[in-house]
Amino acid sequence: MNDHLMAVFTCNLCGKCCSSFGSFITIERQLNDRDYYCRYSLSGDIFPVHVSREFADEVSDRYASSGTSAPEGKRSCPFLCKRPDGPGFSCAIYDNRPQVCREFRCYRMLVYDRDNRLVGRVIGAGEISTSDETLARLWKEHIAGIPHAHPPGRNDPAWVKKVTAILAAHAFRGDAAE
Repeated sequence: MNDHLMAVFTCNLCGKCCSSFGSFITIERQLNDRDYYCRYSLSGDIFPVHVSREFADEVSDRYASSGTSAPEGKRSCPFLCKRPDGPGFSCAIYDNRPQVCREFRCYRMLVYDRDNRLVGRVIGAGEISTSDETLARLWKEHIAGIPHAHPPGRNDPAWVKKVTAILAAHAFRGDAAE
């Protein structure tokens, strides 16, 4: 049984998660107005995707105008689209996105201070994003070096237990994302 709190991951549609995935996910070939073959560059795997109807024209036009999924350099995922019904971004292939996208989390843990204010987010393999100098120093000196498994899309329970105990001893609370 877990003896630490769990934060339910909630997407705020900011698009930051996919803002550089174009370096990893590229369109290899367009099959028709909504179907594409794509490549995940880290593994070389090719996978099919089916674009949601509401984004079909945007994705197709973007692909046709560039001849590839996006220009060279840092680029967004070719399937990251501006939401037509409001602010934020949506994934045009959300229902059949590749496994790497299904396992991705913007943060692995939220960190709160003694007044229950959000003061940090644990991102990636265990880096902290915070403007709180005390938390940043605590992380660097006592937590950053703690080894942990990095199972795709999940946290290492032993690592979470150690980290939450250290945070609690210094008047912080860590809630691991599910």
